[in-house]
Amino acid sequence: MVWIANKLITILRRVMKQLSKMMLAAVASVALAAPAFAWDFSASGSAKATFNQTTLKANKDANSLSGGGVGSEGSSLSVSSSHTDGAKTASFSYTLDWDGNLDQTVTVSGSNKVGDWTASADVSYNLDQPGCYAQDNGTTATTAAGTNVTNAVQTCAAGQSGEDATSVTLTDGTLTIVLGEAGHLSSQNVSTNGPAAGALTWDAADDDAAIGAFVDSFHGVSVGYAISDTMSVTGAYQMSGDDNDMCGAGEYYDGETTAGAATHSDTSTTGTGLGFSGTFGPATVGFTMCNASTKDTGSATADATSNSTSSVTMGLGVKIDLGDIDPFLSYGTYTGLGSQTKNGVQYSGSEVGLTYALGDDTISVYVGNVEEKTQTAGVVGKPFTQSGMEIGYGTTVGPASVDVGYGSTSAAQDGGTSDGYSRTDIEVAISYSF
Repeated sequence: MVWIANKLITILRRVMKQLSKMMLAAVASVALAAPAFAWDFSASGSAKATFNQTTLKANKDANSLSGGGVGSEGSSLSVSSSHTDGAKTASFSYTLDWDGNLDQTVTVSGSNKVGDWTASADVSYNLDQPGCYAQDNGTTATTAAGTNVTNAVQTCAAGQSGEDATSVTLTDGTLTIVLGEAGHLSSQNVSTNGPAAGALTWDAADDDAAIGAFVDSFHGVSVGYAISDTMSVTGAYQMSGDDNDMCGAGEYYDGETTAGAATHSDTSTTGTGLGFSGTFGPATVGFTMCNASTKDTGSATADATSNSTSSVTMGLGVKIDLGDIDPFLSYGTYTGLGSQTKNGVQYSGSEVGLTYALGDDTISVYVGNVEEKTQTAGVVGKPFTQSGMEIGYGTTVGPASVDVGYGSTSAAQDGGTSDGYSRTDIEVAISYSF
């Protein structure tokens, strides 16, 4: 028995020795491979606390109402990671954000350079699956009167409603080609404003866009060319089956339908655009123009009388660097019109102001004006005009930023429900990013 026990101990020692060698080899392999497959991880977020005092008058006949107080908000929380392996780069991020509902967004992007050309792309998905359900989860109940009531399960659209729309970019530093859904053209808005509610937007009920060219992301192709280190030009062509998406923002006004557009190749919207950006001495100038039109693809055949909408938009942005004082100008126009209904809109707006640096502190001044007209059956309605102004002061206290601002907005439309609208806002905001 003693002999057998000694034999077993000897065998166990040999096995443990071999296992030790294997573990050391595995650790060494991981240690050597780690630099090649290393990912840098980080987490970030921000918090903001505010105090504001607001006075609001809904229209010229309404009483002025005052309110305000202390508020707070936590901005998006993000966990990200990046990796570089020679000419290849990749990044990953997971973001939680609240914009009326909780969004969980996962994004992966990457790029690779071969020769003179670099390709890049990204894919992003919203993991939010809210769902809407009846209280008893769809069971059938009987009321006191003997009536059967079925509380059927209710369904709601999820945050992500389909495959991600994205684009692929190819560039050699001089020529840049973008194909897919992207912000092919810039709105050219260069305005700066403070924390108070004084800045204006277009189409507040829908796009809520900044003053400039009325553009956004759309399916198409763009080619950018760097004329020099200080000048570049971009041409864009839109071809898509997306509804209400002329140049990325324009809506349909002729009752068009894309019921027959099963894929993006069944084009219902086409458009062309041109963008320019250049620096001339202390001034940087940007200009964008985009035209688009639609066709009705809801029927098997289309003819010259098919419903369609045409649009044109233009944006101009100018910033001047005068050292401590940096003036700016943003200007834009937009017209959209249905060919059969003669319904449409006309927008025009401008913003001027400056930022003034006082050491590490900044003073900002903003003044804006917007005019919107609605056309119904060929008759242009009375203009709805808005004006806004804001004065802001920004500084830092240690790691936190402090912003103080006063802003006011007013609106006028003869006979309109918002005629005589006015609002003033005083706001103090303390922000900290971590």
